[in-house]
Amino acid sequence: MPNVRTSIEKIRRQDLVEAAYHTFLEFGLSGMTMARIGERAGMSHGIVNYYFKSKDMLLSAVVRKANFLIMQDTARRLRLAQTQRQRLSAIIAANFAEDVFTRNIARSWVSYYAAIGQQPDFERLQNAVDKRLTSNLLHAMRDLCGREKAIEIARGVAILVDGLWLRHAKSNDDCDATRASGHVETYVDQQLGSAG
Repeated sequence: MPNVRTSIEKIRRQDLVEAAYHTFLEFGLSGMTMARIGERAGMSHGIVNYYFKSKDMLLSAVVRKANFLIMQDTARRLRLAQTQRQRLSAIIAANFAEDVFTRNIARSWVSYYAAIGQQPDFERLQNAVDKRLTSNLLHAMRDLCGREKAIEIARGVAILVDGLWLRHAKSNDDCDATRASGHVETYVDQQLGSAG
């Protein structure tokens, strides 16, 4: 009997994270209410509060889910890459997947970033995400340039990724996923070229 209960609780928790994720993407941080999440998941407000004691706990779960999806996409793309340069491109492309790089999602992420200063847990989580991106980039560049140059390029890529996402939240931004990836690819090519 305890295993059945644990299984049901795990499923409910996953359903709530899924509902919270889609609510966050649709309404942003300020619109991600327990009531909306419960309604989307088909559960009562009380059940949402039972599994997640605060909105911050739910948001942390949402960010973990979003980053897990990016990691899955990155891993899929890396399996198709045949060269180190293609591996680098795979990592870049995974950060601008067409179904993810949308204005609504960009606006939701801007609201999350704005909350980082007030929530140390969010900052720790984002630091872990940033380290993973840097680690992936450095691994992809291990034979393309020296370590110092690779660190410099990885930092530049991370800044460009964040900046392109931030700009995409604006109504007049016309940069789609292909163009966003292209901007980062151009930067990488220039940097690798200057490294010889």
